Amino acid sequence: MAHWRDTYRPARFFFLDVRAGVVVLLTLLWIRPWTIMLALASVALAFYFERLGLNPPGAWRAFRSYLAGKDRPALPFHKIRRPIDYGRRRMAWEKPAPTGDHYIHPLPKRK
Repeated sequence: MAHWRDTYRPARFFFLDVRAGVVVLLTLLWIRPWTIMLALASVALAFYFERLGLNPPGAWRAFRSYLAGKDRPALPFHKIRRPIDYGRRRMAWEKPAPTGDHYIHPLPKRK
């Protein structure tokens, strides 16, 4: 009888996660050469992900994040608010905008 601490552990069939073994079960139900090849490929892929430390849901999330790329905004593209230039005009008491070549001059030294 298993201990209650083992209830959270993933179900395994020998070295393979049971969720990855579903394809093997389908191969046993419908034996064809292409299903056997599919089962062997899925077992090899699941074993590779297990060696990397990923279970099947974790491997699926890693694949999805790879497809999504680095820039994943919280909002869809059509809902992102873009900056708007309202053409701000200076008030009458503000200095006019500099025109032409202008350089930054150092401040005079204090005595």
